[in-house]
Amino acid sequence: MVNTRSTGTGSGQQGQNNQSTGQPTPIPMPPPLTPKQFFQLQIQMMATLNNTVQTLQLIHTQPPPPPPQQPCDRRADFLRGHPPTFSHAADPLQADDWLH
Repeated sequence: MVNTRSTGTGSGQQGQNNQSTGQPTPIPMPPPLTPKQFFQLQIQMMATLNNTVQTLQLIHTQPPPPPPQQPCDRRADFLRGHPPTFSHAADPLQADDWLH
């Protein structure tokens, strides 16, 4: 006897067509949640949301970090001390002595 009734999943030929075209078969839907599972999931999501809010409140109550230290301008510090200047010398050894 030939089965002429549709089972809702389609005929075998249609399933073969999906495989031959390279299209993935759709993922079946999970079974519906029971009320107990639904409420457990809701409680878990509320706890996660509560933890997130508490963490964000902690972050906002902490003082901000201090501003970064400004880069030190060593040349300006050196010039503020009015170092002696060397203008010129006829003897190169005088310039060498001035450096030491």
